[in-house]
Amino acid sequence: MRILNILSIFIFLIFLGAYCYDVSLNFQNFPIADDYEAFFDFNNKFFGLKGFWEKIDLVFSQHNEHRIATLRIINLTYFYFSGKVDLAVFRIIGLVFYISSMIFLYLEAAFNLKRFYFFLPIPILMLSFAYAEIYYLAMESLSHFPMIFFTVGTIYTAISRKFTFLPLVFLFFGVFSNGNGILLMPIVFVGLAMQKEYKRLFIWSMFSLLISYIYFYDYESGKSVFKLDIIPYLLKVYPIYIGGIGGFGSLKTNLVLGLLALALILFFVIFRKAYKKELSLTLMLAFYLLTFLIISIKRNEYGTEFLQRGAYLINSVMIFTLLYMLFFKEFLRPWKLESSFKKVTLFFAVIILAGFAYQIKNYRTWIETLKYDERETRNDEMMYLGNTLDLYKDRKTLYNIPLVSNHRIEDLVQKGYFDLDKIKESVVSKIFDSSKFKIRTVSKDCGFEIKKIEGFAIKENPYLRIKGNYYGVFRARSLKLGIILESKGKKSYFLIPALNAHLSLFEEVKAQSVGFDFLLPKKYLPNEDAKISVFSLDDDNLNVCGKWLLFRNDFDYDEYMTKSKVNPLTETIKFKEDTVSRPILEEAFSLNNFHEIVLNLTNLRHTNKSTKYYLIFHGEDGSSFLSVLKPYNTDSRKGVFYTKFEFEQVKKFLKKRNSVFKLDLLANTDGQMFVSHLESVYYFYSKDKVN
Repeated sequence: MRILNILSIFIFLIFLGAYCYDVSLNFQNFPIADDYEAFFDFNNKFFGLKGFWEKIDLVFSQHNEHRIATLRIINLTYFYFSGKVDLAVFRIIGLVFYISSMIFLYLEAAFNLKRFYFFLPIPILMLSFAYAEIYYLAMESLSHFPMIFFTVGTIYTAISRKFTFLPLVFLFFGVFSNGNGILLMPIVFVGLAMQKEYKRLFIWSMFSLLISYIYFYDYESGKSVFKLDIIPYLLKVYPIYIGGIGGFGSLKTNLVLGLLALALILFFVIFRKAYKKELSLTLMLAFYLLTFLIISIKRNEYGTEFLQRGAYLINSVMIFTLLYMLFFKEFLRPWKLESSFKKVTLFFAVIILAGFAYQIKNYRTWIETLKYDERETRNDEMMYLGNTLDLYKDRKTLYNIPLVSNHRIEDLVQKGYFDLDKIKESVVSKIFDSSKFKIRTVSKDCGFEIKKIEGFAIKENPYLRIKGNYYGVFRARSLKLGIILESKGKKSYFLIPALNAHLSLFEEVKAQSVGFDFLLPKKYLPNEDAKISVFSLDDDNLNVCGKWLLFRNDFDYDEYMTKSKVNPLTETIKFKEDTVSRPILEEAFSLNNFHEIVLNLTNLRHTNKSTKYYLIFHGEDGSSFLSVLKPYNTDSRKGVFYTKFEFEQVKKFLKKRNSVFKLDLLANTDGQMFVSHLESVYYFYSKDKVN
C-alpha cells in the first residue's frame, strides 16, 4: 500500500509547487495602500534619526492599532544586507513563514510519513486562494503570515514541548507581528496553569508583563468601544467570520460554515473533552476564536464588505485546519491501511476531489480579485508619472491613494528604495523595431476597441493614456501586443507594456479578450491626424489587425494660459445647492509640486456668458480654499475650463502635510452663488512641514 502514500507525497509536492508558482507571479516590487507607510515612510524617518533610542522607539511605534516591529526588523535587516527595499522579496518571506507553520502542525499532530495521506488535507486547506489578496500587499504578507507562524510555534513549544525560553522568543515576535498577538499571553498562561508548570508560568508571566509594558506604553486605542447595543450585530457576523473559509461570495454560505465550525468546537471541547488530551490544539482554537471576537467588535462600523477580507479569512482557514487535526487525532489515527483499506481509500478520494473543487472555486474568484488589484496598482504606477485622473475621479477611490505617505517618488529613487525605470517599463510604451518581422494583415479572429484616450488637455503632461480591449485567438501567457500609428503613409510601431498574464487556464482560447491600459509619450506622435490599429507578435510574424480607427490629434493648447488665483473660502452661507448641473473632471495632472485640473462645464445650469467659475477644495482636515477656473481660449475647447497652480500657492491653506480634498464647483452668476458637487477627490502632498 505504499503506492497510496507515495501518491499523497507526490500530490503534496506538485500542489505546493504549483501554488507557490502561481501566487508568486504577482509578487511585484510595488507598494499598495499601507505598504507606503510601513516600508518607505518608515525608512525615511528611521534613517533621518541620529539617536539610537530614537530609532528603537520608532521601530516599536504604533501603526494604526498594531505595533509591527517584526515587519520593521525584517525590512531593516534586508535593507542592511541588500541596500534596497524589495516588496516582492518581502511577499516571499511572508509565504515562507506561512508554509513553515505547517511544520509545527505536522509535529503537533504526530503525523507519520508512512501515512502521509492523513496530513494531505492540511496543505490543501491552508494553501487556499480564498485569502490570496494578502499576497498583493507586502505589509499584510509580513504581518499576518508571520503571526500564524509565531502563534502556532509559541503554543506548540510552550505547551506540547514544554520549552522555557524558545516560546518567549516566539511570543516577542508574535506580539509585534500583528495586534492579535497579545492574545498569546493570557492563552499560554491558562495552558501553563492547567499543566501546573508553576516555574515556567512565573517566567512567562514576568516576560508577558515586560512585553505588555512595551506594547501599551503611550498606546492610542482605536475609536471602537464595546457597547451592549452591538451584541445583535456580533451574533450575526461572528459565525460569518468563522466560516470565512468559504471565500468570496455568499455570506449565507459562510454563515452555515461558521455555525458548523462552532458546533464542532463545542463537540470536541465539551463532549470529547479535547482540552484534556489535546491542550495545544484547544488553545490554538481559542486564540482564533478570540481573534474573531476582537475583529467583530473593532470592525463593526465598516459594513459587510469587510467580512470577506483575506486578512480575516485566513484565520477561518486556521480554525478549520485545527478542527481537522482534532478529528484526525480522535477518529482517523487508529485507522490502519491494512485493516481499513476501503475507508482509507475512500477518505483519500474524498479529500482529493473536495479539496481541489474548493481550490478551483476560490481560484476563479482570485483571478477576478487579481484583475481588480492589478488595475489599482496600475493607477498608482501612473500616478507617479503624473497621470492622476483615475485616482481622483471617484470619491470611492479615496482609500486607494497613499494618504498617509510622506514621500515623493524622486526621494525614494535617490535613496535607492525604488527604481523609477521599473515603473516606466510597466506602464510606458516604447518604440518597437518591426524590421525583423514579417508583417501581414489579419482580418479574421482579430479586433480591438479604443475606449478612451486621455492627456490632450494638459501641455505639461508628457503622456497620453490609452485604454482599450483586444479580441482574437492567442496564447494567453505569451501574448505580446502593440499599436501602430500611420500618418501620410509613415507607420510607427509601439509595444504595449505589461499585459495581464492571468488570461486563461489554457494555452490557447478562441474568442478571448484582454484589456490594455498604458502611457504613450507625446513626443512620438505625428503632428497631423493619423490612423491607429493593433498588432500582435507570433514567432517571426507581426500580425496587423485589419481594422483601423481615426486617431485625431486634439492638441490645441492655449498659449496664453496663466496661473490661477487661489483664495480662502468665505461667504459660504450665500451658496445655493445646484443638484442639476453635472461638472465633469476631464483631466488631472500633478508632478513636482505643479497641479492642473481640467473640467468640462458644457452641461451646467444657472449660467450665462458673464458667469465666473471657481473650484472649491474641502479638506478632510478642515482646510478649505477655492481656485479660479479659466476658459480655454481655443475653438475646440469650448465649455472646457482649467485651474493651474503650484503647491506654494495652496500651502498656507493646508493644516497637514498630506491632505485629501473633496471638490465642488462654484458658479457666480450675477451675484448668485450656485454650488454643484463633483464625485471626485484631490490629494496634496508636501515635503515641507505645514503648520
